[in-house]
Amino acid sequence: MRASPRADTLALKTLHPVEALFHALKDIGPYPDGVVPVPSRISGTGFFPGAAGLWGAQPNRDLPDMPIGGVMVLGHDFHSEEAFAKSLAHGGEVQPSAQDVRSRHVPTWVSLLRVLDAAGVAPERCFFTNAYMGLRAGAGTTGRFPGAADPGFVSRCQAFLLRQLRAQRPTVIYSLGGWVPRFLGPLAPQLADWAAASTLRQLDEIGPVRHNVVFAPDLPPVSVIALTHPSLRSANVRRRCYAGLSGDAAELAMLAEAGR
Repeated sequence: MRASPRADTLALKTLHPVEALFHALKDIGPYPDGVVPVPSRISGTGFFPGAAGLWGAQPNRDLPDMPIGGVMVLGHDFHSEEAFAKSLAHGGEVQPSAQDVRSRHVPTWVSLLRVLDAAGVAPERCFFTNAYMGLRAGAGTTGRFPGAADPGFVSRCQAFLLRQLRAQRPTVIYSLGGWVPRFLGPLAPQLADWAAASTLRQLDEIGPVRHNVVFAPDLPPVSVIALTHPSLRSANVRRRCYAGLSGDAAELAMLAEAGR
């Protein structure tokens, strides 16, 4: 006999928060052209929705605790089908030790972990996730996410981000790269002017760090910081400006400000 809706709801409430998010991915479809659902789950450490988004996740072990009240590290999208398949074969995007990170030559994670270390944030305090759900069809990994041209899909991903915020209730969000701020802009009045910013330079002019951002009445205020994407940080961070500083020093000042 099929369980009642109330029984299904109670079962979801007992799930690990990330398991509940995986279950809720069914609400993201239909996926637009150029985007496909994530076909399976990477068992090791990696960004959600390709993996659990939790540092130290390992095969055949319970998931680490969701870092409630910690830092949400928000990327643009997970990657392509091809890149996902490679991470799936490796058992993770990265191994949870600095030595293994270097041996795997994962530029995004190497750079991101350095940023977290500079900010004094342990990766265990972070939920690593993305604005857009699904994978880019094929092998391409750069440029605007294909689903960003579909208003209905964008709206569903924005609603899903609110679900993620309710699951973690972070105090700080690190927005990675130039695309994510435009995604966030319509979701909170304190970020409304981010919706029209097409570059990080423009964000630096209008303010790349925002405090007391309210995404919904039932969510606590959060600080949001617009960071250079870690995969291209060495080439692009030199363009950042903040508090009279430039380059890496400017982003370090942003991190310090966001953490206050």
